[in-house]
Amino acid sequence: MLLSEELLLLCTTEDGKWLASGQSVPVALAGGLLAELALQGRVAVDERDRLALPGGATPQGDPTLDRALETFRSKAGKKPKDVLGRVAKGLGDELYDRLAAAGIVAIERGRFLRPNRFPLRRPDVRARVWNDVAAVLVGTARPDPRTGTLLGLVQACGAVPAIFPPEQFGMSKKELIKRAKELTDGDWASGAAGRAVREAQAATMAAVTAAVTAATTTATINS
Repeated sequence: MLLSEELLLLCTTEDGKWLASGQSVPVALAGGLLAELALQGRVAVDERDRLALPGGATPQGDPTLDRALETFRSKAGKKPKDVLGRVAKGLGDELYDRLAAAGIVAIERGRFLRPNRFPLRRPDVRARVWNDVAAVLVGTARPDPRTGTLLGLVQACGAVPAIFPPEQFGMSKKELIKRAKELTDGDWASGAAGRAVREAQAATMAAVTAAVTAATTTATINS
């Protein structure tokens, strides 16, 4: 399962609603693809914090990852935050289709302006992902490239307290957010891949902020 699919499951309630804003989730999913490609050594971020493609960054047969790779390849030299919006287009629906094909979610098509819903068929799959990241939050497990990236992307969405209710960890909302930041700022990712993963998280946060600001501005103008 892709990191972005796991992130989408974390952001989805059992009855198919989202636990994060509609502006932030697609961009964070795109950040998940960037992080996954970085961990595979297929995308890098250079010393100028620009996208770079290492030698041998070739398609490997996963259509979602390969399309993202082609977009990042075509935008080499750009800052990651300026490319994530392009990768994010239609990504949520594509990932839900993948999860539906795997029998993990159902697809309930909306009617008369009602949004689609994606209730969980396999809540145990989401629970495993949730438990893995929760273990990092409570300190019973150290963050690794998978759990550290997921926690960083949840943080970028601004959804840590929504997905991981503070009362379940004996913390206040402020304490939980601080704990998540301390963990994602730690030294769990190192080397070239670690640099790219951190840049993916930073780019996701910047792109999410820009998307939410744009949506707020549009709503204000139209009100």
